[in-house]
Amino acid sequence: MCVSLLKKYFSILAWAFYDLANQFFVLNISSLYFVRWITVERKIPEIIYSLFFGTSLFLVAITSPFLGRVSDMRKKYKPFLVYFTLLAIISTAFMGIFKNPFLSLIFFAIANFGTQEAIVFYNSLLIHIAHPSRIGLISGIGRVFGYSGALIALHFTKLIYAHYGYQTVFLFTSIMFFVFSLPCMIFVKEKTKSVKFFLNKEEIKKIFKKFKFMLHEIFQAKDLLNFLKGVFLGLCVVNTVILFMSVYAIKVLGLSNKEVVNFLIFSTFFAILGSFFSGFISDYTGYRNSLIGVFFIWILVLLCAIFSTSIFLIKFIGILGGAALGASWTVTRALVTKIIPSDKIGEAFGLFNLTGYLSAVVGPIFWSIVLFFFSSWGSVSYRIAFLSLVPFMILGIIFILRLPQIE
Repeated sequence: MCVSLLKKYFSILAWAFYDLANQFFVLNISSLYFVRWITVERKIPEIIYSLFFGTSLFLVAITSPFLGRVSDMRKKYKPFLVYFTLLAIISTAFMGIFKNPFLSLIFFAIANFGTQEAIVFYNSLLIHIAHPSRIGLISGIGRVFGYSGALIALHFTKLIYAHYGYQTVFLFTSIMFFVFSLPCMIFVKEKTKSVKFFLNKEEIKKIFKKFKFMLHEIFQAKDLLNFLKGVFLGLCVVNTVILFMSVYAIKVLGLSNKEVVNFLIFSTFFAILGSFFSGFISDYTGYRNSLIGVFFIWILVLLCAIFSTSIFLIKFIGILGGAALGASWTVTRALVTKIIPSDKIGEAFGLFNLTGYLSAVVGPIFWSIVLFFFSSWGSVSYRIAFLSLVPFMILGIIFILRLPQIE
């Protein structure tokens, strides 16, 4: 009995472990240790780091829809996942060995490119391991594993950094990325048979022609266009909060560096719960309504952060913000699989990720502009900047409301 159940759900677990692996890179490299090492220890200005980070995302943005189309034509996604994952792992391992910090930044940009590109094909595998009626739940399980990886990374990396320093953290991250991504790369099987496909000059022309036609179809398909608009606006808020919440917690809420780490751990527990339960709930209540509910929670999080003056509200922000963060990726990822035909799923996730990358640029830039204009107001400027994000969520809800209810 147990063996048959394990066999039945093994591919789901193997797939979900990749979310855990990915979080080691996202947290240790993109969010915490590498940025601190390169800007504080190596004295590289933040704007230089931002340029390398932005360039890697720009390359992902322009290549992921094209490669998504190639994978759809081949009807194979896992080879692309493996190639880009290994590129990210190897680049991460070499990130801290150079005396020249610009070489480290180049390897960081390559690693970030590989990590973000691999996610396109990881998401595309969702339809191969989940029953259509359980897409939301399985997507949620993936995010549960992802945020579990964040907890593991926060705990163990803190100890490794304290005893061995930054370079060992980068090597440890690459090893953990490799170990936890192996189950997905080895054991997840695709349902479709591979189609022979040779990428020559004529095929490239065909791909660009089909991609151009696909873009035309998107502007004709109101549901998909409204979805992309709504998700773009919502993710502008989500990505900005991810990037600046720790700064906001220190400068406005008055938390110490240690308290910020504890706050992140506290929030991550609720991100795990939000990932799981939002997937389960969305399968029964519908994906559109679930996403609208998540956006309303984000508005409440922003308002609490703006008016927060007490420890109780800070903890409430951690609970709601964590749950909303986990639910955001779970529900949007599931919704993509419902509004796009399965034979175009690679393209769809390429465009979905493109939307996410654009929001990761637009949201923080908008925040920074508002912050700059009100900088003379001190900490109040941060509250105003958070308030300026609320209209993004309201507009996002309006666009998502235009979608039909998708069961």
